[in-house]
Amino acid sequence: MRLKLPLGGDRIAALLFLAVVLVYGWGGTQLTASLQGDVIGPAFFPRLLTVLGILLGILLFVQGAPAAKQEKSGDEGSDITALVPAAMLLGYALVFEDLGFLLATPLFLVIAFRYLGHPSWAGIAGYSAAVTAVVFVLFQYLLDIRLPLGPLARFFQG
Repeated sequence: MRLKLPLGGDRIAALLFLAVVLVYGWGGTQLTASLQGDVIGPAFFPRLLTVLGILLGILLFVQGAPAAKQEKSGDEGSDITALVPAAMLLGYALVFEDLGFLLATPLFLVIAFRYLGHPSWAGIAGYSAAVTAVVFVLFQYLLDIRLPLGPLARFFQG
């Protein structure tokens, strides 16, 4: 028995995503450490993102539904709604330096969780605060990578 995988739009997008991830991963291998004492090294995060991206791309390819099946489902979405997450990320990137990590990140997460349909404002606030705190402590204190603090910088100078 021969396995037939129709190449619908989802599978083509998954293949394009895999191609971009592989190019990104190759570029990440070109980074070299500037300090001998650098434990993690500059290629660590690109490698990590490449592995996660490959796994996600394979998952998207395997679960990709043919276009005919999607049309039958009756679930019609607008092309504009597909661009909302990209617009949210662009907005986050634009305000990140000015507002700083501790203000821009929870704001972005609140908007993203609400857009993704989380029903509880209390849950959204809790998750956003927890994620922001964990990532801030990880970068600021454990990895010693300074994040922009924006107007809150005066509270962290000492």
